[in-house]
Amino acid sequence: MSMDLQLIDTIFFSDKRKNLLLFLKDGPRTIEEIKTVLDVSSSPIMAQIRILLKDGLLVQKGDSYELSVKGKLIVPRMEPLLSTFRVFDENHEYWARQDLHTLPGHLLDRIGEIGSCRELVPDRTHIFDYPPEIMGPLYKSTTVLEVSSIFRPGYPGLYLDLARKGIEVLLVLDRPIYEKLVSGYREEVNEFISMENTSLFVCDHKIELASGLVTDRFISLSLVSKDGRYYNHEMVSFERSAFAWGQELFSYYRDISEQVTEI
Repeated sequence: MSMDLQLIDTIFFSDKRKNLLLFLKDGPRTIEEIKTVLDVSSSPIMAQIRILLKDGLLVQKGDSYELSVKGKLIVPRMEPLLSTFRVFDENHEYWARQDLHTLPGHLLDRIGEIGSCRELVPDRTHIFDYPPEIMGPLYKSTTVLEVSSIFRPGYPGLYLDLARKGIEVLLVLDRPIYEKLVSGYREEVNEFISMENTSLFVCDHKIELASGLVTDRFISLSLVSKDGRYYNHEMVSFERSAFAWGQELFSYYRDISEQVTEI
């Protein structure tokens, strides 16, 4: 086995070693601290410590163990990779169907920040609506941001209602979706853009994903499949780490869009 493959095996193919390395990222720990926090007994954890010492990832100083220089370089880089593994592993079939290139590259690289998420598929009575599971949190949000290249019939009424309740609502729409909205709901659009807590932007660059809804309580993504089809579904995360990721997604499209102040 090559040195690189051996190191990968050492780090990732044992939960005990992986958890120990991540625990020691914050500084030296005695064997008693390691046993208590990781809830392990002496013999099994000492076996793992010996492996990590041999591979140069740990050093012993007195009665404490800490990351070596090599360990300090490698371990902080483990967490983003492990987070990415978790995102794809939890919903493997869903992600396998999607065209992930519909996400901006710099955010796709950090998709692990979405954290634990689950797919919501609406039933027939809500086929054109957001799933009921997110409607409660949506109305409890203080800020609602959305990027969209699809049109849902309930959009105009929903976002006006949110705005009338004092929620800050910012929308970035693909140009064809904006034009459809104006042609069918001109009065509602006028009311929306006249409010102090709303902003509407139009993007003339192609928005590749179907929609990205970001609030201070959850984020919800709808992507396009590899065959170019859109299936009405939401991948939802309530993880705090997802909020900043989602805000960057919104900002990416807002920054290449123009604000609508009148129609």
